[in-house]
Amino acid sequence: MNLGLNFNMNVGMEQRLSPQMIQSLKLLQMTSMELETVVKQELESNPLLETTEDEILEEEEKEQKKSEEGTSEDPGDNSGEGLGEGSEEAPRSEEAAAPEEDSPDRILSEKAESGNEIDWDTYLEEGFDAGGKHNEETESPDEHFERVPVYAKSLQDHLLDQLHDREVKPGVAELVEYLIYSLDDRGYLVADTQPDPETGEKVVPPDMEPLHRQIQEMLEGRLPLAETDNRIREAMHVLQSLEPPGIGARNLRECLLIQIRRSQPVGDLARRIIEEDFDLLERLKIAALAKKYEVSPEQIQAAIKEIGVLEPHPGRLLAATTSTTVIPDLIVEEIEGELVLMLNDRTVPSLRISRAYANLLRKGSKATADEKQFVRSKLNSATWLIRAIEQRKSTMLKVMHAIMEAQPDFFKKGPTHLRPLILQDVADKIGMHISTISRVTNGKYVQTKHGIFELKYFFTASVTQSDGSEVSSVATKDEIKKLIEGEDPRQPLSDQKIVEILKSSGLEVARRTVAKYRDQLEILPARLRKQY
Repeated sequence: MNLGLNFNMNVGMEQRLSPQMIQSLKLLQMTSMELETVVKQELESNPLLETTEDEILEEEEKEQKKSEEGTSEDPGDNSGEGLGEGSEEAPRSEEAAAPEEDSPDRILSEKAESGNEIDWDTYLEEGFDAGGKHNEETESPDEHFERVPVYAKSLQDHLLDQLHDREVKPGVAELVEYLIYSLDDRGYLVADTQPDPETGEKVVPPDMEPLHRQIQEMLEGRLPLAETDNRIREAMHVLQSLEPPGIGARNLRECLLIQIRRSQPVGDLARRIIEEDFDLLERLKIAALAKKYEVSPEQIQAAIKEIGVLEPHPGRLLAATTSTTVIPDLIVEEIEGELVLMLNDRTVPSLRISRAYANLLRKGSKATADEKQFVRSKLNSATWLIRAIEQRKSTMLKVMHAIMEAQPDFFKKGPTHLRPLILQDVADKIGMHISTISRVTNGKYVQTKHGIFELKYFFTASVTQSDGSEVSSVATKDEIKKLIEGEDPRQPLSDQKIVEILKSSGLEVARRTVAKYRDQLEILPARLRKQY
């Protein structure tokens, strides 16, 4: 009888990431602000971690104590006391030498790479680098960064404040609140309303569920507003009377009409075009509109300019927007014709191991076994964090050096001299995996004399020329933009004409490439740019 049970043995190899390697990868892809937050959290939770600022404060306290003790003695006593064995020598600056073959640092590094637990008893007896290395450059007292607001009012908050200041019937007020929570970021009404973010419940009570159904059908376009309950129509009127004008529309056409009816910012021709021929307006059919309204194309374009002063997305006028300060991770400066790279890590405090806690692991310590076990676990965690941060700095510098070598003209002459570059080029140059390069370049910024750029900005596609050379797509887009900005608006340049002009200047680009780059630059085709 065959039960269908089989036993198989397979031999295979697989690579698993240790928790420490996973932590290093996470730190690598963090921005400076995220890393600063992580470091502050670790400082609060791990007593073995401290900053070099703590060390400076300790030294200042010692100096102050010595000064106070010195002033208590006879000031006329110049016998030279205090210059003997008890005196502290002047601090000396020594360069850190590379770890010797059997040094504790080398042993620690090998065990760390293998993932084995570190014997801290032996390591602390042999010698211990507590970390805390930091740049000699100090932060300027005048340097400060913009504070990010903790809370900002949302679009819904602004509208609810206005609603509460009005005399509205109770049943209608609840419907207006429901509609307010049905607005998207643009200020338009959309179907499938989300629950109230604070209570998690629908704003409309159960006994008004039929009205809720009508609202959804109206927003989906299946039920005209004129056929809905009069309370819904009243609620819509209240919502669309709130500020800014245009709030509560169901589409762009209705949004523009609400603004026109409330403040009349455009002429009669512009209003008629929106009301009667919005489809032609969207497609900018100037000739067709001029023929229908029996006016000149110039008058149609003038009406379109009037329409252009209206706000298509009124919600953004009240949206909770916070401007985030970009703090560059790296700085590139040109000094005496040479590019110099500096790491800007002032926002992340320099970490070191607390010697007071580390001494609990030394032989002869009176600490209990549980206390030593606690300190060991925290010491392991602290050391891995310090090493991961140092590895992050080293990797960022390697990647940035490779970018500088690949893009020297950019840093000296500007963005128009950006060369084609892909992630794999940098990965091959510094001997790292392409995924590591991707993590480093995403969300990291470098400050140059031409501005602050994200590292991934330097990686661009190429446009191959007939002679085999390559030109950056960024430089090509910039040339296309300049040509269109300088064109005669009465005779705008077609894509084919742009191709011919670029070719005459030594840049060969296909017409479909010009069209693609023009779309990416959000520039209309020639027939829609024409002015009469």
